[in-house]
Amino acid sequence: MSFLEELKRRNVVRVAAAYLALAWLVVQIVETLFPMYGVSDALARTVVTLVGLGLIPVVILAWVFELTPEGIRRDADVDHESDASQRAGRTLDRAFIVLLALGITYFAVDKFVLDPARDEAQLEAARQEGRTAAAIEAFGDKSIAVLPFVNMSSDPEQEYFADGISEELLNLLARIPELRVISRSSAFSFKGKDIDIPTVARRLNVAHVLEGSVRKSGNTIRITAQLIEASTDRHLWSETYDRTLDDIFAIQDEVAAHVVEELRLNLLDGPPTVKVMDPAAYTLFLQARNIVNLEDRERFDVAESLLSEVLEIEPDYVDAMILLGYVRNPSGEEWLATFDRVLAIEPENPVALSFKATSSQIDLPESADLIKRALLRPSPNPIVWFNAARVAAEIGRIDAAIEISEYVVARDPLMVWAHLNLADYLTHAGRIDEAIQRYELAIDLNQTAGAVQWKYGLALLMAGRPEEALAAFEREPQPVYTDHGLALAFHDLGRFDESAAALEELTKTEDAVWPFGLARAHAWLGNADQAFHYLERTLAEAPFYLGGIATHPLFAPVRDDPRWQPFVEKAGQSAEQLASIEFDPGLPGT
Repeated sequence: MSFLEELKRRNVVRVAAAYLALAWLVVQIVETLFPMYGVSDALARTVVTLVGLGLIPVVILAWVFELTPEGIRRDADVDHESDASQRAGRTLDRAFIVLLALGITYFAVDKFVLDPARDEAQLEAARQEGRTAAAIEAFGDKSIAVLPFVNMSSDPEQEYFADGISEELLNLLARIPELRVISRSSAFSFKGKDIDIPTVARRLNVAHVLEGSVRKSGNTIRITAQLIEASTDRHLWSETYDRTLDDIFAIQDEVAAHVVEELRLNLLDGPPTVKVMDPAAYTLFLQARNIVNLEDRERFDVAESLLSEVLEIEPDYVDAMILLGYVRNPSGEEWLATFDRVLAIEPENPVALSFKATSSQIDLPESADLIKRALLRPSPNPIVWFNAARVAAEIGRIDAAIEISEYVVARDPLMVWAHLNLADYLTHAGRIDEAIQRYELAIDLNQTAGAVQWKYGLALLMAGRPEEALAAFEREPQPVYTDHGLALAFHDLGRFDESAAALEELTKTEDAVWPFGLARAHAWLGNADQAFHYLERTLAEAPFYLGGIATHPLFAPVRDDPRWQPFVEKAGQSAEQLASIEFDPGLPGT
């Protein structure tokens, strides 16, 4: 009998084949799951090595021993011609077939389900890295995050003061064009969390971190500040200030000056300085802003009272004016009057200019001019950039809106609205796959903000994925948006009766719904007459909704209608009308 025949007789070939099939399956699972759970590459290599070495003892044992119904016995004691021995061989064959089937199934799932998802995730990570790199290239390592200072006061009610000092320092540094400063919402997302500085810096893509503590007792304050180089976790500078409340502005100026010096920023006009005001008014302002930052709307009346008191002491304090306008939530004319008062005191205030640019009482050419003026001065407030992107979209400059929004994301990477707005403009640009990925990032940060599920569902519809869109619409917590989305999704799924029922529900709440929403729904469903009816109503009742209509994807089905071009011209949204508007906002570093 040949050696090969002897191997077969002793079932060594069967055992080896079954072991190799099992080993391959184990290696594939290790390769997939270990990185997912953060297991080190060294441990993965150890497992693969042990699996490979395991073949040798398995083959030796298969040569020496035999699996029988009575258990494992020495090969010399087994009758290989018996029925029991034949059954054992068939058992090994079945085991090999099962393992082979499992391996093929895993290969198919990995190749056609898991692998494309991994590739897409890697591609999006590469895109995001590229966008981030492009956004910060002009700054190099001149980037910083100001973390919320720790309240060291015995009174926890003084938390507002520590947060306020941190935000004021952030705002002060953000006035330096040469420095990329992470916005408040992202920097403050780490408040109260035990996360090391290098990790924070990696998540925010910054080279430096400013942190510290505040202790306030009556009119006496102690502020400790320290600047840290993120890559080495090394302290570049630290200082402790024991002063009175009257010196709070000088302390902020000194901290900013030290940051400029340590980061070797060459500033023609020197470090920025804060406006000195009455310390009591300043303290009241910090209390009011803390209420607003916490979105504690039940206490907005308290904030309004505090801000009114601030303006009695400091009548020209424009930040207090703007915050008071937000708290009071005035109508359009009152809101516009607030910014006119601010601009009378500070003609180039970027927040006031950007808000005025979005007023329904301002025409598009003037809006474009106001935004250009707003962006000439650095502002820590992301609303300036949000408004700039909105105006860009309204005048048909979608590429500019996307560029501005990417700039915001680089400065506020953990802010849901930054990702949400960028996704909206990507949708208008027809870059649906990118928009879907951006909506998913927004959902990871907040699952319900800004009707994100509804917007995500619309993007999925446009990608031809109505089943997934339906699921997203059903997750949307606002009934009006849910009905709107269901009408579209059911239609695309061929469930026309359910679509009509959802549209009827939407129409029943017409008084609570913008006519523009009904216009969009009817346009997508191909109901051109109803779509134009509600478009005309929108033009008469709320024309500000029509900004960007020329690129709005839900109106694609009616763009070939002969009524479309006359309507967009009447709304001031034709391609020729928008192209005549000068708009070149520019971005810092570009």
